[in-house]
Amino acid sequence: MRLTAVAAAAALVAVAAPVANASKPPPGCAATGVPGGEWRSYGGDYSNSRTQFHEKVISEADVPTLSPAWTFSTKSVGAEGDFTGTPVIADGCMYVASTRGWVFAVNADSGRLVWKRKLPYGGEVNSSVGVATRTLRTKKASGHRSKPRRAGTVYVAVSRTEKFANCPKGVLCTGPYIAAFDQATGKLVFSSAPIDRQVGADVYGSPVIFDGVLMQGVSGGAAELGDASDRYAFQGSMNFVDANTGRMLKKTWTIHPPKHPNDNYAGAGIWSTPAVDTKGKVAFVGAGNPFKQQAEAAHTNSILKFDVNRRSRRFGQIIGSYKGNVDTYFPQESKLPCVPIPGNPPPYYPQGLGSCAQIDMDFGAAPNLFRDAHGRLLVGDGQKSGVYHVVDAKTMKPVWSQIVGPPSSIGGIVGSTANDGQNVYGPITVPGYIWSVSAARGSYRWAGPIGDGVHWGPPVTLANGVVYSVDFSGFLDAFDARNGALLLKRPLAYGSGGPESLSWAGVSVARNTVYAAVGVLGLANGFVVAYRPGSVPDVASDGVRTVEGALGGSGGGGGGGGGQPAPIGPSVVAGPGAASTSYATPVVATQQGGKLSFLNLDTVQHDVNSTQNGKDGRPIFHSKLTGLGETSPVEGVDHVPPGTYEFFCSVHPGMRGQLVVR
Repeated sequence: MRLTAVAAAAALVAVAAPVANASKPPPGCAATGVPGGEWRSYGGDYSNSRTQFHEKVISEADVPTLSPAWTFSTKSVGAEGDFTGTPVIADGCMYVASTRGWVFAVNADSGRLVWKRKLPYGGEVNSSVGVATRTLRTKKASGHRSKPRRAGTVYVAVSRTEKFANCPKGVLCTGPYIAAFDQATGKLVFSSAPIDRQVGADVYGSPVIFDGVLMQGVSGGAAELGDASDRYAFQGSMNFVDANTGRMLKKTWTIHPPKHPNDNYAGAGIWSTPAVDTKGKVAFVGAGNPFKQQAEAAHTNSILKFDVNRRSRRFGQIIGSYKGNVDTYFPQESKLPCVPIPGNPPPYYPQGLGSCAQIDMDFGAAPNLFRDAHGRLLVGDGQKSGVYHVVDAKTMKPVWSQIVGPPSSIGGIVGSTANDGQNVYGPITVPGYIWSVSAARGSYRWAGPIGDGVHWGPPVTLANGVVYSVDFSGFLDAFDARNGALLLKRPLAYGSGGPESLSWAGVSVARNTVYAAVGVLGLANGFVVAYRPGSVPDVASDGVRTVEGALGGSGGGGGGGGGQPAPIGPSVVAGPGAASTSYATPVVATQQGGKLSFLNLDTVQHDVNSTQNGKDGRPIFHSKLTGLGETSPVEGVDHVPPGTYEFFCSVHPGMRGQLVVR
């Protein structure tokens, strides 16, 4: 049975609608209108197809010749942070944002920096940016309104769990927010108020802009790994923000507002990126697990359907849902020696529940929209149960489902799938492989091993018969979409000037180029490598950016900023998996007036903060957020009198320790 992809039509809408000026690229960007298409959002189009329908040059035969044409790194341009989203390619530029709060516009053909901007109130970006247009309305001197003008805009969803020192008076600088930048100049357009003020609120999905509305889910991963009081109170939500002003239009809780009512239900965070039916003006996204064991609410572990018609009385409301596989928890499973997940020693994630149990069954991957042979619109989404579900978009009733891998609290399907309307392609976390099933009935087609043991969260991308992904071992992988045969397994460091580095970021294909991002949330230096067939890297050329500090020095930590200073005095240490197991040094002692350092050996950023505040309202001792392989001084310890003091991580509040000053 042959299917027709709604993604193809939606891709045309996604390409056409957000363009500021298709005939003239922003200054410094490459020419527009070239072959190979664009990639304007995390999913590539409104259907989240993660498929480049316009790629006709790079075929299966060309893939083995892919070589770096250029490499862009954050440190090479005086910034920092790595990338965990999919590079966005629009209007001749690549737009990316780092986990340490920098936003970049880069020439998509040469890799040269066009502009960079620091986020206004700090925070980290865990996802892709969104590129669309906003409407400008100005008044003439006569007082009459001029004709509306449209301007290209880069939208960024920012996670922020700590209050920053530069927080303006009267501004609540905690909680995730939305920042918008002019696409041509990088000038800040607006910075919204926090879209969520709950303890542990964060954002991992990418923003989607449709009909002047920005959609952004709130996940609550920091709350899930925090204290029980925070975890059991947290509620997920979908937020609808005016794309012109940053004003909140509607906030819809997936269960109910926090503590209203104060019942047994919590969780249902939204981790992924919505797919939009532009004709029907409805959006679909997955919701996460309950934060209380076996306290399933109506919308936990579900695919949700939202009305996104601004002129509808139901705008922003949940108007349908489909329940996937539910959590089942057995206490004895918390002690099972499951898989030795890298960076996640016992008692395993999350909170010692065991990674083999049927718990934490989020819909964490972004959904796909496609049509069957009769034109019926379908929604497909992968779940951490290892099952890919397909439902009728109108009724939200099941059409088919297929198990493609084992369940786990860090898998089975976390990375987003690609769907061209004929077949579905996706990753399985443990033991780490790519799979494909028929989009018609879910029948198996093939499975291709990656060999990294745990393919954490990288999505897959489809273009011209080739399936691409980066993997947790630091490779760019490519598979033949027909049979799963491995076509390429190239180290991201090879020929790119970059460090050897694991990654769970994404790949985009546009302009007859493969763009692979590198990051795991905790690296000080992230990079994007652009690959083309037969390209020969020229290290002396301006077109190839060498990652600063990656080729020499010590303590690089897999690209975590080589040449890091040695710890000064006693050290607080965060080991692999610290987010779930706490600090490796729960008690640290120092002399009065002495120094203290913080060393992070985890793949995500952590810090050290006293639970006791000084007269200025800040912790009496604290460090900055510190990435993999980095060492930072803990400021203020030399002024602390003798005694015992508690400290914690601002990003993962469940991490606790004690400092003893003698």
